Amino acid sequence: MRKVQIIAIPLLIALFVLGACAPTAPPTPPTPPTPPPGGEEELAPPTGEEEEAAPPTPSKPHFTSDDGRIEFALDSVERTKVWPAELQDGGTPKQGYDFVIVDVTIVRITDGHIDMRKGYTIIDNNGVEYDASSWSWEKVKFYDPTDIDSETELLEGSKVKLIFEIPENVKAVRLKLAYVFFKSWSESGQHESEEERYIDIILS
Repeated sequence: MRKVQIIAIPLLIALFVLGACAPTAPPTPPTPPTPPPGGEEELAPPTGEEEEAAPPTPSKPHFTSDDGRIEFALDSVERTKVWPAELQDGGTPKQGYDFVIVDVTIVRITDGHIDMRKGYTIIDNNGVEYDASSWSWEKVKFYDPTDIDSETELLEGSKVKLIFEIPENVKAVRLKLAYVFFKSWSESGQHESEEERYIDIILS
């Protein structure tokens, strides 16, 4: 009986050592997530930190003639003591006066033609009118490009810069912009069926 016990103990020790030295099976890799229908992986939900959109650019006020044929855009109104550098015959305003500089663009012309005409007036908050001290048009078309004395017309995209001189204690509220409307050109390069018109452009 003692011999059986002695033999059994070494046998148990041998089995324990063999079990400890046996190779360990590699871990089972995790099962990948099942892709959504279409085979594309779903994007992670937003974190809440989104880029802010830029504020919209304010649109320029537009003004249309009574007959609906001509449309103007008020580009800017500036009150200053400084004469625009791009215009000649500059100077400084009279004592107690400011310059008011108004920029206007022709946006649309339909069923006819228009041309520039003297008669640009600004009206203040007391109803007093002031004539323009100076003005300059851009994008003017000559009937005969080789003759600067030939008749002209304004086009869509033509721009005018108007300069007025008004007292410091009043506010410019309205621009009266004169122009000539004509139906067509004559064979001799003259305006046919010419009419003088104006449009009110609200400044404030």
